[in-house]
Amino acid sequence: DLIFLDPPYRRGLGERALAAAGRGGWLAPGALLVWEEAAAVLPPPGLTLLDARRYGDTMITLMRVSA
Repeated sequence: DLIFLDPPYRRGLGERALAAAGRGGWLAPGALLVWEEAAAVLPPPGLTLLDARRYGDTMITLMRVSA
């Protein structure tokens, strides 16, 4: 499974959306998460950081949902 997360920057909405997806059971174990944000994000519990790269004013972070 592949999850794209591209919330409005600097509002904490990515964290909220991810928490809601977790509560709803929508995050499959082993799924890859691609998170676009203005700044680096730390993986919340249950996710593992794979890579993070900056492109201009955009930060792309790749995470894996724990099995």
